[in-house]
Amino acid sequence: MRTLFEDTDERANLEDAREKANPRLPLYLWVVAVLCFAGSWSFYYWASHRKPPEKPPAAATLDDVSQVNQAINQFNTFVTTGNWEGAQGMLSAEGLQRLQQEGKTLRESLLGDRKDAQVATAVITPSRSRTPSTLRVDSAYVFGDNLTTVIPLTLVLENGRLLINSW
Repeated sequence: MRTLFEDTDERANLEDAREKANPRLPLYLWVVAVLCFAGSWSFYYWASHRKPPEKPPAAATLDDVSQVNQAINQFNTFVTTGNWEGAQGMLSAEGLQRLQQEGKTLRESLLGDRKDAQVATAVITPSRSRTPSTLRVDSAYVFGDNLTTVIPLTLVLENGRLLINSW
């Protein structure tokens, strides 16, 4: 029969043998614990200070006044700068078909008898009319000689984009 003292001595001898086999084990465990703490704090800091993801762009609609104004202003900018290819790129399939039927360029069709004059500025007028599938917005084109022509532009939603359908 063994005594309590013999069990304690036996346990101490086993612990000494383990410590002699790997004396730096407690140090390794502390390093791992500190690295885990630092890693978790770094992840928390990154997650709490990162920028939120950007919102997806709103789907094109004829009901949004800002999207309509942006489309008309972009078209009018192309007209005032003389970028007729860019303006033609904003036409719907029906608008392009109209140009082919007329046999005219967009400049000739849009400006009519003022086709040779330079458009100084183009502004959107407040008059608007709406049908279920189209929106008509009047644009005032001011030429270099201060003559103004109001041209109604009709917008449609085609392939997820707001495009000029008729003028």
